[in-house]
Amino acid sequence: MDLFEHCRRYRDADIMRAAGLYPYFQPLSGSDGPVVYLNGQEVVMMGSNNYLGLTHHPDVVEAAHDAIDRFGTGCTGSRFLNGNLALHEELESELSDFLGKEDTLVFSSGFLANIGAISALGESPSTVIFSDRENHASLIEGTRLARAEVRIYDDPKHLESLLGKHTRWPNTLVATDAVFSMTGRVADLKRLATLRGRFGFRLYVDDAHGLGVLGPQGRGTAFEQDVDGDVDLAFGTFSKSLASLGGFVAGEVDVIDYLRHKARSLMFSAALPPASAAAALAALRIIRTDTALHRRMWDRQRHWSAGLHRIGWQTLGSRTPIQPLFVGSESLAFLLCRTALNRLVSRQVVC
Repeated sequence: MDLFEHCRRYRDADIMRAAGLYPYFQPLSGSDGPVVYLNGQEVVMMGSNNYLGLTHHPDVVEAAHDAIDRFGTGCTGSRFLNGNLALHEELESELSDFLGKEDTLVFSSGFLANIGAISALGESPSTVIFSDRENHASLIEGTRLARAEVRIYDDPKHLESLLGKHTRWPNTLVATDAVFSMTGRVADLKRLATLRGRFGFRLYVDDAHGLGVLGPQGRGTAFEQDVDGDVDLAFGTFSKSLASLGGFVAGEVDVIDYLRHKARSLMFSAALPPASAAAALAALRIIRTDTALHRRMWDRQRHWSAGLHRIGWQTLGSRTPIQPLFVGSESLAFLLCRTALNRLVSRQVVC
């Protein structure tokens, strides 16, 4: 069979298009933050991770413009060879200080950061990686590229039963999302920290959706649960609260230096563009100084959540800005999005 035959047979997207329910790759012509422009009309963007609304903050926009004036539009090379900027290192230094870690390494995207870190840490077949079943695709891809033995766990109780086969797991990494992106569920990092102390594994926490949202000053889920000292490697992205693009891993200086020279997704990818780095740095500084940001975000979260519950919607108990609307089947979800878009005239909703 021809290699492309399975591509030609793929019809799922065509079926949705024929039914008028296809929701993906909508061509937005502009944006003012929570309001975007679709087919010439204003619509409210409900699917964004712009939790603090900083993508259009004047200081963030100005920083991005200034970086382009100073460095141009791109680095045109990897950080490993010719694309490393003082701006990247400044961002890493401030992230380390913000998270209380010795060092930080910035990647061109969060996906590349997780892939690079997990695969490099798990390069030995003698290593074991325990990965939460609901982890983000980037963590899953990282475990697929690793040479380590990978074991999947359902929850901390299940993890404890798997770990119970040995008294110590020194050459072992436990990797978990802190806030799960589809449900808003917050991981029990306290329980994982207790298991770490008992079994001796290393803990990797993907806090993409907790950074800037949870904990004092938005320092993340580990700070909210008071276990930041038990997280060996903290991962975050700039494409959520930090209003930009990119990702990072923070931890012990020797480990970060190892990743700097072994993470292939860093070594063989073009460096984070100057404007993106500058925007993330500006957003981080705003988060650290503007005490009203989080109050506004949580006021809006509570208002939205209360309104949904008042009219009978199920949000799976999420206590984060991720508010999933559980409607049943996937096809019904597609229909709901299309119906909302069609019914509202002047201000519509994109799911």
